[in-house]
Amino acid sequence: MAKAAEGDADACYEYGHRLLTGRKVREDRPQALKWLQAAANKGNIRAAAALGACYTHGLGTPPDVKKARYWYGIAAEARHPHAQLALAAHYMHVEPTSPEKAVTYIRYAAMQGSADAAFLMSLCFAEGYGVRAHPEIAAGWLFNAAELGHEQAQLIIEELHEAEKSNKTSPEV
Repeated sequence: MAKAAEGDADACYEYGHRLLTGRKVREDRPQALKWLQAAANKGNIRAAAALGACYTHGLGTPPDVKKARYWYGIAAEARHPHAQLALAAHYMHVEPTSPEKAVTYIRYAAMQGSADAAFLMSLCFAEGYGVRAHPEIAAGWLFNAAELGHEQAQLIIEELHEAEKSNKTSPEV
């Protein structure tokens, strides 16, 4: 708390996050917002992403779509994968006129090793959402997601392998 009171950005974030989650302190979301704001204003990217979540979900403040997009945008541009996916979700559901922007942020997160983002990229290419449909590229992203540990991608690949095996063993008519 002492470093946070002195204005250390990382300490402000840590204290704000504790207040937000009630970890080792009494939960106080409005106070958490103040500490996170202080940290984000000093360039702490995790605080910016946390502010995006607070404004999205109304944690310590009424929900505010514009502020959520702003703070997620700050964190996303600084390569925070969670913020990139959150911003993509914003462009998919809140401002659905921008599927290309959504795919851009999903791709950014996927390129940083996000299994969820890689899986979403496979869906985008499979369905032609924000990109031209391309089954081979969709399959590549699906395998990438599976390699990164995405359980649903692993299950799909396992099912495809099982279907392929059963097709090879069934007699031709």
